Amino acid sequence: MSEVLVPLKAGTETELLFLAHGMGGSVGEFRDLVKFIRTERSIYGLQAKGNDGIEEPFDRIEDLAEYFLDAIKKAQPGGPYFLIGYSLGGLVAVEMAQRLASQGQIVGLLAMLESYPHPAQLSLGQRIRLAVRGGKRRISTAMNPPARFNQYLKSSGHGSRDQIRSAFQSRLAIMRRVHDSAYRAWKHYQPRFYEGKIHFVRAAISTIYPDNPSAVWGKLASELEVETVPGDHHGILAEHCEMLGSLLSRLIARTPEAIR
Repeated sequence: MSEVLVPLKAGTETELLFLAHGMGGSVGEFRDLVKFIRTERSIYGLQAKGNDGIEEPFDRIEDLAEYFLDAIKKAQPGGPYFLIGYSLGGLVAVEMAQRLASQGQIVGLLAMLESYPHPAQLSLGQRIRLAVRGGKRRISTAMNPPARFNQYLKSSGHGSRDQIRSAFQSRLAIMRRVHDSAYRAWKHYQPRFYEGKIHFVRAAISTIYPDNPSAVWGKLASELEVETVPGDHHGILAEHCEMLGSLLSRLIARTPEAIR
């Protein structure tokens, strides 16, 4: 069985911070970011099912949110809850926040990092603008086999190239299954209105997603605050994690004392 809550940074165990990863990814994508998040809270990554090649990955955001919440509540029975989600993980985070609020729990922080609904859920005008910009681009370069193989080859210290390639092909099949399930979850999820505040972090360079998050989320939340960090959708984690971490640190610190 895979581990749901993966410890990423030690801190007080009475106050926790939870990070939900992107489509077809893992909590490993936060390993550099957490170095720059300044907080006394322990930071945990929320690992989706399927990366072990044994468990069946979820293909509904709602099921994934409930799966994570079961683990979160065991670690932290009561709020306030601090939730951060990147890309697809942002949709999971807002769904968790919805469920927590409906149960009378306090959400101390809901931060969505470059997280948008599938284009099918956007307005016609937004879909047209995305198409003009090149909406047919792949959603994630993470599934680029040559690039992934070179990374895998560097990290594999034993075995012949053929053995390493065989192991990589098996790993790639697992990754594709997880990615495809996550894509189905993204495609069919319809966000509901959130009676709370969303802190949205957008990339300065727009690529495969809308330019203006307010046009998407402004009507889906009681309050929306948008911040911008350098880089594109992937670069905010890969290349600008220090600035992103500093921003998230400020958001955590700004939480009203009454709900800390």
